[in-house]
Amino acid sequence: MTKGRLGIIGCGQLSQMLGEAANRLGFSVSYLCVDETPVVAGLGPIYYPDQLDEFLAACDAITVERESLPDDMLRQAANVGLAPNYDALVTLRERDTQKAMLDELSIPTSPWSLVSTPDQLESALDALPGQYARCKRTLGGYDGGGQWRVDQNTREVIPADAYPIIAEAEISIDREYAIIIGRDQQGNTACYPMTENAMRDGILIGSYVPSGINTTLADLAADYAKRLVDAMDYVGVLAIEFFLTDGELIVNEIAPRVHNTGHWTIGAVGADQFTQHVSCVMGEPVREPSFTESASMVNLLNDELPSHMPEGPIRTLIQTYGKGVRKGRKLGHMTLIGPDADLVRAQAAKLIAELHGD
Repeated sequence: MTKGRLGIIGCGQLSQMLGEAANRLGFSVSYLCVDETPVVAGLGPIYYPDQLDEFLAACDAITVERESLPDDMLRQAANVGLAPNYDALVTLRERDTQKAMLDELSIPTSPWSLVSTPDQLESALDALPGQYARCKRTLGGYDGGGQWRVDQNTREVIPADAYPIIAEAEISIDREYAIIIGRDQQGNTACYPMTENAMRDGILIGSYVPSGINTTLADLAADYAKRLVDAMDYVGVLAIEFFLTDGELIVNEIAPRVHNTGHWTIGAVGADQFTQHVSCVMGEPVREPSFTESASMVNLLNDELPSHMPEGPIRTLIQTYGKGVRKGRKLGHMTLIGPDADLVRAQAAKLIAELHGD
């Protein structure tokens, strides 16, 4: 007999790892496959959009692996019990409403503006500090896609069908960090240690923990995260990506779900991000992470694997997702865990250089 019935909208790798966590915790899982190729075989029954009513009837609570989903589907899921809630998902999935909420909560971001048509872009660029701006689709466009670096002379590189977009002032980035927070139905929260992120062409290729960020900034990041989830009455796990610029921590983007920057928690802490998310969604109390070592995560793209694995006191975990090969696609990840933070980071950096270049 199971403890409860969890529904997950989506059948990609995040749903795969959520389902594995749910099964370990004693919950049954049902999936709703929207438009992806399922990689969740064996974890629970898979339904399709024309079977939405049957899917909803099979669930006590529902969560999502991505925020860009049809409104009607989310509203019907909310009638069963949706976490994160409908308003949080809708607010955070669009970059303009996400930025507006951050402004409302006095959480710093790069100066930005909403640009609804190509004709508005010239004046928007004039209003922003600096010569260049980073322009992004308001919806979607992750891993560097749907984003353009422009100035007044290169505005036409943005296709007309990309609008509306947001235009952000280009800033100098010293480091990139992320934090994962979990919040339960009673409003209790727990943050995981921050990661320092390694990026290539807008794609996350690795994470280091401990991050090396100073305690004051780490505490500030946790305060921002708590302020955000409390304001939305958020339930589940949420990720925030930060830029460090001139000593100031500013928010880059928010993901209202489990996130690649938290994959290192699998095997490294007592309650990884997937266990945390499932627990909170299913009404259990948030779990305080227990982390006494150091860890690094390396993403596996394309079909490349490292020529050798780290040795000695470092434990290496490899997880593949069962996805088809496509250039730049995340097919799995490796986590390095050990007591020596400098050694773990150095070995991870070596793997990143081998797989992704310096």
